[in-house]
Amino acid sequence: MKQDKQEVQEQIPETITFRTADRMTYGALGYDGNELMAVISGYDLEIKFNMRLINSLGDAEACADALAQVFYEALMEQLINEKKDFVKPPADKTPTL
Repeated sequence: MKQDKQEVQEQIPETITFRTADRMTYGALGYDGNELMAVISGYDLEIKFNMRLINSLGDAEACADALAQVFYEALMEQLINEKKDFVKPPADKTPTL
């Protein structure tokens, strides 16, 4: 009986409700300062750094560079998927070199 109750509870999806004010947004402004080039947004967005491993400015810069590489790779993947013509030049033009 106890096991049946547990199985039923596992089948019911957990519902979590957030208020609009709970949504967090981080972004990078474009060159003109008027529009965002990139946005990180979501509910229950959590950014944690392992402060046990970050003990100097060099460690902090290495961490920031590694995160920048992660976002660069995500951007390149999205560019390739959405703008395939951006990556590959038109076939009707011959290369200049």
